[in-house]
Amino acid sequence: MSEVIKGVNFRSYLFASLVAGYVMMGVDLMLDGFLGLFGTYRTYTELIKLWGIFRGFEDWVMAVGHMANSVVLALAFVYPPVYRRLPGRSGFLKGLSFGVLWHLLVLIVLVITASGGARFMREFLSMPLKEHLSLFLLHLMWGGVLGFLYVPDTSTA
Repeated sequence: MSEVIKGVNFRSYLFASLVAGYVMMGVDLMLDGFLGLFGTYRTYTELIKLWGIFRGFEDWVMAVGHMANSVVLALAFVYPPVYRRLPGRSGFLKGLSFGVLWHLLVLIVLVITASGGARFMREFLSMPLKEHLSLFLLHLMWGGVLGFLYVPDTSTA
């Protein structure tokens, strides 16, 4: 485990990942309907209902799951070999680049798993184009905030 985390500024990572996840979710909720976009929160809550195991708690599962995802998935961004290779001089540009790459990875996994028969992923893939565009913009926002706030550990550089 120490090899994976060496060189990561953990305080900054934790703060940046939590704030980025919160901003992403908050913007999605606050801009619901703006230019016909956003509001994907409801769609995800409906997808969670497909599982049928969180009855009555779908909103909580969505919020907690989203924040946990933000923290866990941000590890890929702050991992020093990845962070250094991302294009851009500033953390913000690196974060935007990461948001684009992350979204492409999500789409690839989505297509593969949906093609393999995963019901949840098939439903996710069949979302309207405006929701896919919203998700792309939200991933850009998540990456941008993550990159803007994260301060890399310079003691090992």
